[in-house]
Amino acid sequence: MDEATRRYEARAEGKAEGRAEGEARGRAEGEARGRAEGEAKGRAEGRAEGEAKGKLEMVRRMLLGGVDIEIVSQISGMSADEIKNLK
Repeated sequence: MDEATRRYEARAEGKAEGRAEGEARGRAEGEARGRAEGEAKGRAEGRAEGEAKGKLEMVRRMLLGGVDIEIVSQISGMSADEIKNLK
């Protein structure tokens, strides 16, 4: 094998190794980014769900305490119809 052929093959091998390393690094970074985004989305959804449950509990307690539906509506931001449907 002559010198030019050896250099060509070495260059091709180096390119293949570099491509494989780049793909592996890119895949790992993509997975990490996706995992982080998924966790953040999950936390946000959980927080929103918890806030909604807390709001409903507050509304139920006000109704049980005899607070007028219109006042409950003003405080909670829920419509009177939504509140009536909770009863």
